[in-house]
Amino acid sequence: MRMPARLPDGRASSPHNWLGLGSGGKVGCMRHFSARGQALAALLALLACDRLPGVPQRRPAQAQTPALQPLVAGPWLLDPEAGRMTVAWLTQTPSVGRVWYGTVSPDRLATEEGPAVMEHRVILGSLQPQTQYRYRVEGSDDVFVFTSAPQSGVEGPVEVLVYGDNRTNSGDHALVARSAAGEHAQLALHTGDMVVDANEPDLWRVWFQEEHDHLATTPLVPTVGNHEITDNGVAYAKYFQHRDRPAYWSLDYGPLHIDVLDSFETAAGATPHSAGVSDAQKAWFEEDLRKVPKDRHVWVLVHQGPYSHPAHVRPGHGGSEAVRSAIAVGRLVHPIEVVFAGHEHFYERGEIDGLQYFVLGGGGAPLEDPDPSFPGVQTAQKALSYAMVEVCGCHARGVVKDIAGKVIDSFRLATCAAPCGAPAQEVLPPLAALEVPDAGAGDAGQRRRGRRRSRAEETSDAGVTESPPQ
Repeated sequence: MRMPARLPDGRASSPHNWLGLGSGGKVGCMRHFSARGQALAALLALLACDRLPGVPQRRPAQAQTPALQPLVAGPWLLDPEAGRMTVAWLTQTPSVGRVWYGTVSPDRLATEEGPAVMEHRVILGSLQPQTQYRYRVEGSDDVFVFTSAPQSGVEGPVEVLVYGDNRTNSGDHALVARSAAGEHAQLALHTGDMVVDANEPDLWRVWFQEEHDHLATTPLVPTVGNHEITDNGVAYAKYFQHRDRPAYWSLDYGPLHIDVLDSFETAAGATPHSAGVSDAQKAWFEEDLRKVPKDRHVWVLVHQGPYSHPAHVRPGHGGSEAVRSAIAVGRLVHPIEVVFAGHEHFYERGEIDGLQYFVLGGGGAPLEDPDPSFPGVQTAQKALSYAMVEVCGCHARGVVKDIAGKVIDSFRLATCAAPCGAPAQEVLPPLAALEVPDAGAGDAGQRRRGRRRSRAEETSDAGVTESPPQ
């Protein structure tokens, strides 16, 4: 006859008794079960053990994860280099940023280095060239898609959006940003003047809200405008500038070499009312161009460009003599295909002394009237607008659109006999449909794979006053 099991105090234990005494006389968990209902009893015993006070828990230890910090602004994409992309965003309180990313789903983790911060930048590495990636930042469930940068020197095609001067009229800026987001460009160049006063955090908050859909999917390459130095460039550096370089730098992106110049360099004595370019920046620009292969499309991005022709010239406006001087030196080293600038709140395209230039300042700031009658001006319009440029092999062509999507100008920056190895995107009209104005004597200046056309140089800046920056 099978005798019932005895408890430590000598009492008999029922085969159906699933509770016993633990150490110290406390109720614990029995370790013997009857054959009948053994599995159910074991499950109930485990559940009971979890609920009984004073019983040691047997759950595995879990790492303590910090509370998620909701996003204040962003994310936005910066520094689109071959094999890398930087994701930036802001949080209300300090934390260590994390980004999940991948080609099919965001299953790879990149973690921010350094202490907890509110201004986050995480580098996504080991990216395949010209490949779509999905990513998500910690603190948000939204998943975004971007296209990684092409290898330096590949022919493309690449689609680049150029715009700028958003500043005062947030409603107009929102319209431009929405239209720009709809283009799904691979790269966005910003000609500067994002907000009217860089000292005002609320203005930046609105700017990031309006640019959210655009910059979460298209990497931004900006330049400093005069309104970015109303706080000596502190906010611009915090949000956009690489921490290990000045505001002037260069980027290789497929067939493009882009030189970003700082026309309002505070080290050169620039103020919000007056441009300035240091000798150090000019020397860097010259040396940078020496390293560029001759077959690259060289673009210059700058806020106040070498030429512009407003109908009413105000102090500190018109073309910048300092920028003209820097570009003149650079052109002795390497052909420059085009200069993209802003500062004036209209659209202008022209060519002077063989240099093609654009003024793209219709990004939301109060519009102004251009003067299309000046020699060298090929077209000019008072319109909220942006440019889309496609580059493939030795070809570079583009269109300028208003916020309704209407093409208000088309142009060709470079061409040659060799066809591009990939088909053009539908966003641009066929090459045969582009009407390129006669460049006159400048057509004799064809260089490398593209065309370089020329006309006479414009006069220097007007004087400078201490009125509020425009």
